[in-house]
This record gives sequence, structure tokens and C-alpha cells, in this order.
Amino acid sequence: MYNFDMMDKRLIIFGYLFRVANRLQSKMDSQMKDLTAKQWFVILALGLFEQPPTLKQLAAACDTSHQNTKQLVMKLAEKGFVIIHNDEKDGRAMRIAASDQCKQWDKDNEQIATQFVDSMFSGMNMDEIAHLSGSLMRIFENLDKIDGRTVNV
Repeated sequence: MYNFDMMDKRLIIFGYLFRVANRLQSKMDSQMKDLTAKQWFVILALGLFEQPPTLKQLAAACDTSHQNTKQLVMKLAEKGFVIIHNDEKDGRAMRIAASDQCKQWDKDNEQIATQFVDSMFSGMNMDEIAHLSGSLMRIFENLDKIDGRTVNV
């Protein structure tokens, strides 16, 4: 179909990163109940914090804009998956927490998520997965260096 033999492998990876992102979102959106892939990613990012994060902290964890994260959070709040409250020390800052409904959804859909991830990495051994993980982290760090950002992985 395509002749990649003579092509710079870095350009192949560059293209496939976009293709994988698009395909991942499409597959997840079609298979997930109640949430989009991006909404689920926000919920996953919430789990990284010991205390409910501010919207700014959550946006940084998702590596997306404040505005985009706010739209996703507001949609999740409408669906009852997150609770938004003002920060006690800074009333302008919004804190986001997973609701009981969200926690129940996680329990109800844990097997589906596990099967999806297992299928996505089917045929790859743990060494390949570790190598891919390290390579993607390095690319992410390099992207931070391109625009002068501090690397926070």
C-alpha cells in the first residue's frame, strides 16, 4: 500500500503519532459508554492528584489549554461526573473532584478499559512496551525543549 522503505523513519513516526491519536480517539469514542475519550482522559488525570486539583493544575496534567480543559470539565459536571468548587484560599480558582457517580462509572467500566488497553498492546512484550514508553517520553521532553518550556514529566 505505502512504500516506507526509503522514507526517514522519524517522519513515519511523526505521521503515525497523528494517526494513532486520531484512531485512538475514534475507537474509544465509539466503545465508551457515557464519556468521550478526552473526557475519560481528564478523569484519569484527576486520579494523579491526592487532593482535588485546580483547573490550572488539571490543564497542565492533561497538557492542554485552560479553555479546553474548562470545556471538558463543564461537560463532565453537566453529566454528574465531577464536582466543581471554589478554592478555599483563592475564590477565583476552581477545584475539580470526581463525583461518586464517576467513581461508580470507573468500577463499572474497569473491565472494558482493561480489555481495550490489552487489545491495543496485543502482541507486544513488556520490553517493547517499556521501550515505546521511554521513546514517547523522550519525544515529549524534546517537544518541551522546542518551545523553551521546563520539562515536567
